[in-house]
Amino acid sequence: MTDVKSCPDQEFRKWLSSRLIVDRALEPTDELYEPWYADVPGDPIDLLYQDIDLSEVESLNFISGFRGTGKTTELFRLRERLNTHGYYVAYANALDFLLPSEPVEITDLLLVLSGAFSEAIEKDFDVDPIKEGFWSRLVNFLTKTHVTLDGFDVKAGIPDTETSLNFKTSLKQIPSFRQQLREKLAPRLGELRSEVHKFFEFARKKIRAAKSDRTVVFIFDQFEQLHDTLDTQGRVAESVAMLMANHRADLQIPLMHLVFTVPPWLKFKLPDMRKIRLLYNVKLWNNNDNRTRSQSGWKVMRGVVQRRLTPDGMTRFFGKGTKTGSHKLADKLIEAAGGHFRDLILLLRETLLRTTSLPTTTAEVAAAIESLRASYLPIPLADAQWLNEIAVKRDCLLRDRSADSVQRMTFFLDTHCALILRNGEEWYDVHPLIRDEVSEILRRDQQEKAS
Repeated sequence: MTDVKSCPDQEFRKWLSSRLIVDRALEPTDELYEPWYADVPGDPIDLLYQDIDLSEVESLNFISGFRGTGKTTELFRLRERLNTHGYYVAYANALDFLLPSEPVEITDLLLVLSGAFSEAIEKDFDVDPIKEGFWSRLVNFLTKTHVTLDGFDVKAGIPDTETSLNFKTSLKQIPSFRQQLREKLAPRLGELRSEVHKFFEFARKKIRAAKSDRTVVFIFDQFEQLHDTLDTQGRVAESVAMLMANHRADLQIPLMHLVFTVPPWLKFKLPDMRKIRLLYNVKLWNNNDNRTRSQSGWKVMRGVVQRRLTPDGMTRFFGKGTKTGSHKLADKLIEAAGGHFRDLILLLRETLLRTTSLPTTTAEVAAAIESLRASYLPIPLADAQWLNEIAVKRDCLLRDRSADSVQRMTFFLDTHCALILRNGEEWYDVHPLIRDEVSEILRRDQQEKAS
């Protein structure tokens, strides 16, 4: 343990750097974890747990959150609570099996869900991946049903580890292979679904035999990371929307509980997706004209900073605190982060990189904030007009449910230009870093028009 009070400056900076890793998911037992949902009514993790526990036999739950809301960390909290109460929990990362910028279809997803679950339980149970793993079973299924794929060859009934790995890799990385598979399996969707259910039933029985009849929960994380690029022109979002609109029932695994992460914009695209548990930004201000400070939100974010630095580290890095125990420079970073955990950690790290001698200075903190502000710029006039309306009316003001409107609103939320907050009811606002910039863009536009 580093003595943060008396160690050399460079040693302190290295110690602090190790505690400011951006996008690191935390276990609830980690000393850096801030349990900010603990005092929040309608804790989404508690609602997920209650739904699973009350459903007893099987359930399908969706959770979502924009980048920076701590979704994976909170799913780890759900996993711990379920394990503590006698469930067996398998966890998988969708991005280990899917490319985030590629459209997805139901055949892809059924294969990926099964393969991901298979690999998750192989770590805990005596499952032979060659004889009992899903990828090998799938190769056998394709052989028995005489499904042939160009560029993929296997002797009937003798899949091996290399064959299974090649299948998984080809499914993720080779578009032509994936397209072939879709075309061949689409007419056999019923057979594929039956094969998938048979595998999950086999796996469920194996788990319950080894774990004293524990009920099984499968958490499928990071699926919400699927997104469009300039090249895909909305096809990824459309494929996810179509999948959820037409094949939601296919995602329910008999006699098991599935927790599925989905993109937050589905609430705009599919109004009937009412069961999405959404993680909100930490609310630093209230929904009123003056945006008065939310003390509970500030308490949470100050807690995040103090856990990273420790009380002694706060004094060493930010200097002497105020009479109330806060630190003015730390508060500047908290305010600039706009209620995002990720942005706050990023700002702390940027400040650390700029700090040449301790404690840090007002100029170094300002430079870190300016670097984050620059990442939001430039803002096109059309976007500034929409964002300004959001700031004034505190609503998303979605024009319609067209791909273009949903994609633009999703972009605002993904990039943190717009925020979803909760103050009893859900509301929207513009990130504090760019509110003045948005107003200035409109002022200059009006000035140009007047002249």
